[in-house]
Amino acid sequence: MSQMIPLQLTRVLAFAALSALACQSSHAAIFEDSDARKQINVLTDSTKNNQKAIFELTNSFERSVQENAKLRGRIEELERVVDDQKSILKIYYSELNDRINDQNARLKLIEPVKIEVEGVTGKIQPAEKELYDQALLEFKEGNPVKAEGLLSQFITAYPNSPYWPVAQYWLSVSKYASKDFKGAIAAGNALIKAFPDHPRVPQALLNIANCLLESNQKTEGRKTLELLIKSFPDSKSAETARLTLSKVK
Repeated sequence: MSQMIPLQLTRVLAFAALSALACQSSHAAIFEDSDARKQINVLTDSTKNNQKAIFELTNSFERSVQENAKLRGRIEELERVVDDQKSILKIYYSELNDRINDQNARLKLIEPVKIEVEGVTGKIQPAEKELYDQALLEFKEGNPVKAEGLLSQFITAYPNSPYWPVAQYWLSVSKYASKDFKGAIAAGNALIKAFPDHPRVPQALLNIANCLLESNQKTEGRKTLELLIKSFPDSKSAETARLTLSKVK
């Protein structure tokens, strides 16, 4: 009986010890599992935070890429605008330069030009020369009346022209051709009075003499021929005057 009690006590103690050990192990396991979960939760939260940060960084990067792309596109657009403006300005200045050159050329055409016409020096304008040439052309084509009108217009419009004495001579000749002897004599005398030393004076005197002779003013005609021969003895007009004078009765 006495031997059995210690054995049973030993078993009870052993069972108690095992129970205590199991209980401690169970508490330890529970403690370790709770810590692990806490750590897992911490890691999970950290991962979530990292993922969120990465997501935000990714979005920020993508926005930056998009904004850079927009800025690049805008820059390229502005560069095209600048290039277009440069091309437009280049064309504009080229056209402006052409217009300026053209205007300068036109101004040169209308600027008076200094020339010498049969010993008379002066400035002429393009329109002046055109009118004179047109008048002479009408006379050469057998239109003395038209020539008279143009020559009269020229003489009135350009009294200081170096062509004036020559125009006055041709006016006298044109009037003689149209049988306007009085007008021819007046035009010839106007030339002689204004330019007594002009090379056309001998011809003008001869034309005046012919007008006088054909209008039956033979005395005045002879005097004019004699004056021509005396004043310009070596001229071709003087030779013609001598021949004419020899035929006048």
